[in-house]
Amino acid sequence: MSFSIPIYNSSTPFFTGSFADPRTIPYTVSLDGQDYAIDLEGYRHNGVTRFRNGVVTSNEINDGLLNPEGAWWRYRHTWHGGAGQEIDELDETSTADRFEASRGIDVWDKYKACLLPDTVNKLTVAASAIHMVATASYVYVSDGTGVKRSADLTTWISLTGLSGTVQGMCTDGTSVYIATTSDVYTSASTLAVSLTSTAGSASYDTIAFVANRLIVGNDNVIGELTTTTFDVIRTHFQAAFRWTVIFGVGSRIYMGGYSGNRSELYTSTTTDAGALALSSEAATFFSGELLQDALSYGGSVILGTSEGIRFAQLGGDATLTYGPLIDDFGGCTSFAAQGRFVWAGVDNFPDAGTGLVRLALDTFTAPLLPAYATDVFTEDNSGAIEAVARFGGDTIFAVSADEVYASDDTTYVTSGWIDSGDITFGTVEDKSVSQLRSQYTALAAAESITVAVTDEAGTSIGSRFDVSDGSTEMTLDLEGDDVNRCRVTFTLTGDGTTTPCLDQWRLRGYPVAPGVEEWLVPLIIHSRTVVNDSEGQTHDLDPWTETSRIRDNWQNQSIILYKEGDYAFRVRVDNFQIDSAEWRDGSDTLEVVCTVRLLST
Repeated sequence: MSFSIPIYNSSTPFFTGSFADPRTIPYTVSLDGQDYAIDLEGYRHNGVTRFRNGVVTSNEINDGLLNPEGAWWRYRHTWHGGAGQEIDELDETSTADRFEASRGIDVWDKYKACLLPDTVNKLTVAASAIHMVATASYVYVSDGTGVKRSADLTTWISLTGLSGTVQGMCTDGTSVYIATTSDVYTSASTLAVSLTSTAGSASYDTIAFVANRLIVGNDNVIGELTTTTFDVIRTHFQAAFRWTVIFGVGSRIYMGGYSGNRSELYTSTTTDAGALALSSEAATFFSGELLQDALSYGGSVILGTSEGIRFAQLGGDATLTYGPLIDDFGGCTSFAAQGRFVWAGVDNFPDAGTGLVRLALDTFTAPLLPAYATDVFTEDNSGAIEAVARFGGDTIFAVSADEVYASDDTTYVTSGWIDSGDITFGTVEDKSVSQLRSQYTALAAAESITVAVTDEAGTSIGSRFDVSDGSTEMTLDLEGDDVNRCRVTFTLTGDGTTTPCLDQWRLRGYPVAPGVEEWLVPLIIHSRTVVNDSEGQTHDLDPWTETSRIRDNWQNQSIILYKEGDYAFRVRVDNFQIDSAEWRDGSDTLEVVCTVRLLST
């Protein structure tokens, strides 16, 4: 086929078509509702490359050196940033040293993840509520109406001289103060206790030694106990209010508690007579978030509430500013600290059993949000954590209603897992995930490592298991449909005497960016064009009007319809080029060929 126009000769026009709206001009295309004959020799239709070309402009070694048109990689080689990262990269706070969740995995040594120490039952007591404190020499555990202590967590000896049911214990570092339903007692190096005060018998349910003062609470009353007096600091106007936390930061003493669904926390001042008096409210809490415990450590405060854990810092006016709520494990009831770590007893430990969460106070994932991960646990008891302590390098925790457990550094849990959270490759588009490679310390006999990759719905993409003695790496080839997000879960197993350690893993994938089609269409825009295989049908256009229409669409980046034969496409005019064909006698503008670059939308 060919077509001819007066004076100017062009190549073959486009094929005819049949749309639902009948075509009046055959052998043309339609753009934004207007029909045009085209120069077929200049017509092109192709896909646009999905990634921009880049040039390395520095000597910095990073992922930017990788060719984006090859596979993309996502790595993990350390996990010390802790848990709680549900999604990577799309969240501005996400980092490559974090993950979503774990159980039985020690993540706190950089560049490896190993099994945690196992725990051993150290003591069984006859108590519905267990209280526990540790000094430099002993661990003290309440046993109903008595208290037992141990210097080695193996031999336990009962204190003598106590009366009443134990309701709380605290320490000044050397001596232990024991509050019962009858009185407050003191125990030092001897097993025999003595009365702390001669102020008269009283039942105290809260006790703390802060700033060289012994503060006790009884129902809604809180006061200071000396060897001879009990000085009331505050009687709360609500009879149901209970004082649950007493702690000090420097010379400041804080006291708080809750009633109903409201928590209160106050700072204190000293009167001219030297007595303590509550001052202003130090912090406010959300309705329903009940203040259950607090720990002052290293100049900061860790708050345990019915909803979770908060880290707080002291302001210049003695108020506390706390950070985001760590609510992954429900409420928090107790704390212990040593070195750079704090251990917290929580309500909802993942999977079976009960255990602790560890916070690293030298690593923060956001302002006032320390890194955290699950820690030692027991599967022998699913009760609530009632007390936590650190003694001799071991972590000790009491579980209601009758057991005390301690970590055992000579053994390991037999299985643990760590879940990466959702991996997005930095985009919400789908991904084609092709391979995962992992490396680990040489496996010993009875040790194994399993990796599983799942999509956003939890459907398996692939998994592999390595139990070969001495093996140090494993490659998992992945095939399947594109996914929007994926996650990587490693499970480490051993026989309890040794632990495999994961060193790093690398996931290979390729974001499936939306495809964009490109058309280069030379539109013949003449005042008169003979079409329909030169059979005499003419197509008349005003060149200035049509090129103005095209320029407007280009300027506005309007979404318009482009039609070829039986097919229609939503496009925008990305660019255009006007080439002159001729200037006819009597014409007020040039006869042109306008080549438009159309991109699919």
